[in-house]
Amino acid sequence: MFRPRSLIRLLTHPLISTTRSLTRYVILVTGISLVTALGVDVTSQLVFFADWPTALRSWLLTVVIVFIIAIPVSFTFGRSQQALLLAHRELEQLSRTDQLTGLPNRRALMEASEQADFDAMVLVIADVDRFKTINDTIGHRAGDAVICAIGQIMASHLSQFGLVGRMGGDEFALIATNARVEDIVLALINLRETVTKTAIIAADNVANVSISAGIAIRDPSISFDTVYSEADEALYMAKRNGRNRIELSERVRLAYPEVFARSASG
Repeated sequence: MFRPRSLIRLLTHPLISTTRSLTRYVILVTGISLVTALGVDVTSQLVFFADWPTALRSWLLTVVIVFIIAIPVSFTFGRSQQALLLAHRELEQLSRTDQLTGLPNRRALMEASEQADFDAMVLVIADVDRFKTINDTIGHRAGDAVICAIGQIMASHLSQFGLVGRMGGDEFALIATNARVEDIVLALINLRETVTKTAIIAADNVANVSISAGIAIRDPSISFDTVYSEADEALYMAKRNGRNRIELSERVRLAYPEVFARSASG
């Protein structure tokens, strides 16, 4: 069903993100302008008809004028709309990106947790052991270098399972909705070993660090705040039990006793 308001919005607020959509917009505006101008001219010529050569010359002149005006004007306007849309999308992307590591930030992780369609969501929270000591002894620039390095290592080991991001400070998270807990625990064990073996160059110093992680599971009936608290408690259990460890929440331990045994031995 034709809706004038929809057409007006399409012409005045077009969503142009590619060269192809810009071309379509220019063709649309030029076509509408041509039909409108020719309609007015044809009506005028029929009302004040002199002869066919005069009418044809008038219509031809109308077509030429429409092409001369409509194409550059619509192209310029379309390009400005394209620039605005791309700038808006870039700002949206930046608002969901951690500026230090380039990973998704807390906002992006929270949005992903609420928008995902899942039967069971695995949440992993990990942070750097004794990170405050790094800042206090070799400086915040070194701390930033450690954060960036750990973020890259985590992304390389865990991105295949879901969204890896930085929650803030030295805390990172994985949100996985289509992965087995067993596979994630195995990947975390490998991640932890990789971190302990990696010498990080940080502000002319070499930093050797370790990480601890907590794992929790969320079903659709549980809020994100609840599963986050469970993962956070598991993380602090790892800290209390000596750091450089992977701990499971009570819910995960009960549901996956064999995984608990593997994480404890790993």
